[in-house]
Amino acid sequence: MKRRFFLPALLSLLPLVPLLPAQTAAPDADALKERIVEHARTVTAEDYAYTRTVRTEGVEGDKKEQGVLVDRWDPAKPLDQRWTLISIDGKPPDADQLKLFRKALARRRQAYYGRVAGYFAKPATSAVDANGRTIFRFASLPKESVMVSDADISANATGEVVVDTSGPTPFIEEVRFTSTKPTRVKLIAKIDRFEAMTRYRLMPDGKPVPIESTSEMVGSMLGKEGRIRTRIAYTDHRAAGK
Repeated sequence: MKRRFFLPALLSLLPLVPLLPAQTAAPDADALKERIVEHARTVTAEDYAYTRTVRTEGVEGDKKEQGVLVDRWDPAKPLDQRWTLISIDGKPPDADQLKLFRKALARRRQAYYGRVAGYFAKPATSAVDANGRTIFRFASLPKESVMVSDADISANATGEVVVDTSGPTPFIEEVRFTSTKPTRVKLIAKIDRFEAMTRYRLMPDGKPVPIESTSEMVGSMLGKEGRIRTRIAYTDHRAAGK
């Protein structure tokens, strides 16, 4: 599969790092879940501006492609100006790149913490790992939890979230998804394996923001097998309007 910079699969989704084996059942898991969901529903994509640095690596046979894209989200700007493409491979974008970027925005799924509330629409089991962290695991996921380009593979994926309870406001510090079986996409492509991870940090105002996303997708397109790895860094967070 060739690298396609502007597909949401490469720009928005995210590689599982195995958890340590769970040790015990999580105490008061239902109460913790309710606090997490209630808190997440107060967080929107309009809360913080940030810069994204997207690094992709695509491998198809003996061919390898790499690229770096930098853009910025600012919800304080007018609707059609909130995303700004800053550079591609260290250079200012040309007219064709800007056109493709703007066209892809219609399909982009905004990365923000509030989405985690939706995962709990499905049943979750809970446990405490060897480091004392509470883990919620989802054997099934709601629709549109895991999107690869325009394809929803949530029905063929599982998830787990790692909760930070060290402070007065518990929040999910890490979300992980992994596919459970191959998924056909638009007849010409197949995703054999997909793993993704997103990490969050709690800001001074008590609202978490994404700080890193990684993903790896292995599959084939038109009979050619390949792998795409993506790493996204979210930096320069600033409260909207400040």
